[in-house]
Amino acid sequence: MTRTRFAPSPTWYLHIWWLRTALYNYLFAKQKWGEFLLRIEDTDRTRLVEDSLENIIKVLKNVWLDPDEWPHKQWKVWPYIQSERLDIYRKYVDELVKNDKAYYCFCSSDRLANLRKEQESLWLPTKYDRACRHLSKDEIKEKLDSWVPYTIRLKVPDDEKITFYDWVKWKIEIHSKDIDDQVLLKADWFPTYHLANVIDDHKMWITDVIRWDEWIPSTPKHILLYNAFWWDIPKFYHLPLLLWTDKKKLSKRTWDVSVESYLEKGYLVEALLNYILLLGWNPKSNDEFFSMQEMIEKFDPTKIHKSGAVFDLEKLNWMNSKYLSKMDANSVYEKLEKYLSEYDSDFYNNIFLKFDKNYHLLIIDELKSRFQKFDEYKLYTTFFYNDFEITQEITQMLVNPKMKIDNIDVVKKWLKLALDILTSEKYNLDSLDKIKEIFVEKIKENEMKNWQVLWPVRVWLSWEQFSPGALELIYILPREKSIERLNKLLKVI
Repeated sequence: MTRTRFAPSPTWYLHIWWLRTALYNYLFAKQKWGEFLLRIEDTDRTRLVEDSLENIIKVLKNVWLDPDEWPHKQWKVWPYIQSERLDIYRKYVDELVKNDKAYYCFCSSDRLANLRKEQESLWLPTKYDRACRHLSKDEIKEKLDSWVPYTIRLKVPDDEKITFYDWVKWKIEIHSKDIDDQVLLKADWFPTYHLANVIDDHKMWITDVIRWDEWIPSTPKHILLYNAFWWDIPKFYHLPLLLWTDKKKLSKRTWDVSVESYLEKGYLVEALLNYILLLGWNPKSNDEFFSMQEMIEKFDPTKIHKSGAVFDLEKLNWMNSKYLSKMDANSVYEKLEKYLSEYDSDFYNNIFLKFDKNYHLLIIDELKSRFQKFDEYKLYTTFFYNDFEITQEITQMLVNPKMKIDNIDVVKKWLKLALDILTSEKYNLDSLDKIKEIFVEKIKENEMKNWQVLWPVRVWLSWEQFSPGALELIYILPREKSIERLNKLLKVI
């Protein structure tokens, strides 16, 4: 059975490049009817961030990437947090020492720091000089009996070519002389990434490892460990870097890369996943929009690009707006309501809930092709939910010489025409088509041009220079509200 894993360190909240790694692992496992695991690699105790573990689990579920096995529950190979698996690592590292595949290193941190400084001054590669590699059994016993602090290092072969196949980069070959005798177990008895990673992937039956290409230099060390244990080696797929539009590496230090922040801004999960999918992979067709099931069916990790992919916020905005425009108003309403209740409770409780669902649907149907994400909804709908004081700026907008609306007296005349239509009981205004028919007919009867009436009417209803058309506003706003606003405006001007 195919088993993949997403194995982040709880050193920050779930971010964009982790999301791509998780997505690719999830899609590949599901395509093969396999299982997708979440494992937490927390052996670097100095960089832990409070609540990051909970954030990772919560956000994965919010973006529909539910693991089949994950922390906080006893699944097949529980526990799934490395700091809870220390006894397992100790057992296997002792086996490596016993089989002469690893050795005790009693060098102090001061000695190692001085060694590094000396190598750097001579422009030499910074590597451990193997000072403890050939200690005798008696020397080792004496130091252990004296409680001298130690680490355990991997015994890298002296002259060996390590070759492995990466299903993205293809054949990779590294000579053992370029590999350091890596620390496997630290002085605090916590494993390093290399030891814990290999043991966990084996014990958790991981068949395919999909991870960042920054781990390529570490892979030969992992190959050596697999060989030392006589374990089967999984398939490796190393993903290219994600870059900003300026081609610099995506980094939490330079921009907002937290996945949760994109959810807070109102990006649809399906749009976010769809966009992330295409960062470094494409289906070899012109298709750009995929459902989750289509992603699972079409994804092929061997078609992942070898070079870095650019994370372009404008392209993500475009894709999100396309998703919104293609959805029916009811679907958008359900997602919008959920978004507002979670991320903008003030607007949701104090304004949104005061209006009928059908009113919201009319607004959404008109505007869903205008806003790109949900945090823009308030910006585009202010005039539907709020009344404003009429200012000089608004009255100045009513006059538009380009449309031959030269003065306020002309504006009054045409606004009164609109008011007569709205207040007359003989006109049925319950559909947009009927509203258009009546207004066009009455404007024609009064020998006016459509825009000369509709421009001031639109400004009057929205108090904005840019908004939906006048007739669309009349259709959406309650008839009484339109009459109230018009009377108020005429009174002022």
